[in-house]
Amino acid sequence: MKIFVSLILVGLTIAGIFALLWFVMPSFSTQFEPPKTIQVKAYLDNRCTVTNDAFVAEAPEQGRTAKFRDGVAIMRLPENAKIRLAVSRAFPAFTYEDTPQDVAPIVTLIADCSVSPKLRSIFGSMKERFQQQ
Repeated sequence: MKIFVSLILVGLTIAGIFALLWFVMPSFSTQFEPPKTIQVKAYLDNRCTVTNDAFVAEAPEQGRTAKFRDGVAIMRLPENAKIRLAVSRAFPAFTYEDTPQDVAPIVTLIADCSVSPKLRSIFGSMKERFQQQ
């Protein structure tokens, strides 16, 4: 009988802790929900000497791409996805590397052929880091 009461108390304690986490910490409860799909408008800021048609917006995790029309590419992606600038298959001789960034309803993808995107990312994070202090 004592074991049965102990098991019930342990079960109620675990259920109470879980309920407390569920209602007090919103981020805990949202971990169990699937990510929402949002419409992403990616604007192209082309600072390269090549045509805008050489670039596409790419969601590498989903394996999807979208062409830019009048400097805008529209995709429907999960809100936790990443997006980056990639080279269109129509331009196989051109190469460009970009670092993925988080999606948002409006994103600007910068094509800057004078600076490596990896270096731009490093300098951007260093600038952000030292501005906070």
